[in-house]
Amino acid sequence: MVRAVFAVIAAMFFAGAPALAADTAFVGVNVIPMDEERVLEDQTVIVSAGRITALGPSAEVPLPDGAQIIDSAGRFLIPGLAEMHGHLPGAGGEAEDILFLYVAHGVTTVRGMLGRGGQFALRDRINAGEIAGPFLYLAAPGISGGNTSDAADAKAKVARYKDEGWDLLKVHEGLSVAAYDAMAAEAKKHGIHFAGHVPNDVGLQRAFNQGQRTIDHLDNYLGFIGADDAPVTQEMLDGAVAATLEAEAGVVPTMALWEHFVGEPGDVTEWDELRYESPQTRAAWATRIASARTEAAQNPQAAALMIANRRKLLKALSDGGAEILLGSDAPQFYSVPGFSIHREMAVMAASGMTPYQILRSGTAAAGIYFAGADNFGTISVGARADLVLLDANPLDNIANAGAIAGVMAHGRWIDAAAIAERLKAIEDKHAE
Repeated sequence: MVRAVFAVIAAMFFAGAPALAADTAFVGVNVIPMDEERVLEDQTVIVSAGRITALGPSAEVPLPDGAQIIDSAGRFLIPGLAEMHGHLPGAGGEAEDILFLYVAHGVTTVRGMLGRGGQFALRDRINAGEIAGPFLYLAAPGISGGNTSDAADAKAKVARYKDEGWDLLKVHEGLSVAAYDAMAAEAKKHGIHFAGHVPNDVGLQRAFNQGQRTIDHLDNYLGFIGADDAPVTQEMLDGAVAATLEAEAGVVPTMALWEHFVGEPGDVTEWDELRYESPQTRAAWATRIASARTEAAQNPQAAALMIANRRKLLKALSDGGAEILLGSDAPQFYSVPGFSIHREMAVMAASGMTPYQILRSGTAAAGIYFAGADNFGTISVGARADLVLLDANPLDNIANAGAIAGVMAHGRWIDAAAIAERLKAIEDKHAE
């Protein structure tokens, strides 16, 4: 009983965001600014009121009186990571834990891809410093074949979601061509972009033609290039790259999640991060993966081919200059918020992307995507102070992006000890 009460009190205490210091200084740090592939050694970075206000050699940058000094010598500072295909709760009891799991793993921006009630209020609470969480960009409730009957209905939804203040539209499966085209036309009229799935009846080329802003999960790419049941060729890859560049579309590949569905990514049911999910969630995931693995086992060659083709496609798109955006589709199906971003980066590395390409997909590329809304994604004067302090250089090995000494989100610093304490409270709550 005492332990249960303590766990509840701890969860309540750590739900609040840390105080916003007047000034914070990272002194003697190695900065990876993400404007190009380089490291600026022995720098001082000053943060005031949630923005980077100074950056330069430590010997040349004066420290503000009373500044909070972060022990940074020998460490590496990167911009906060973006989860470009995340799912967010409403205002339920799990909301604050999910938001903290993102931040604890260096995710300081989330493009929420399924709108629901309560998310605007959550964003307001984060921005006000009432709770710790990433900066949120929110997609409207999904527009799908299951909830959108015709072109008129699609147009009405676009107008309503724009009026309600959503940042973008989420495309789901099953839309008819007429409804999709109407949605696209109305979205252009209202100046709101649309992203997500590519409905099968629509197809990738039509999505490109209509200006879909991002193609998530590499949806319909393999069919588009003729590689659903055949190994990709260089000609196929070249065609995919050319069409993507011409459309100026972004790609959110969510590689790890797709490999969970069709492959054998080890015994995911034993992953450590499952401690931070409820027993009910873990049980539901275990049932789903057993079904998915049974289906994959019926044709393991097809599953292996899909994984190989997707990895080759991602590398070709990245090397060819397409806009790759980091995303893991958390939380769902063994994609635990925050943890899943690092698993996604590992699969991107296995696909042949370089550490810099991977980091860029979650920092500078995300900042460019949202350039009209804010300045973030690089370490530069004026940028939003979303930062991750690392104990090792991620340009040497992308796994080092997980060696987190602390995270600054919304200009508020959370060190590794505070992160560990809050994670323990979340774990204890699910254990109870």
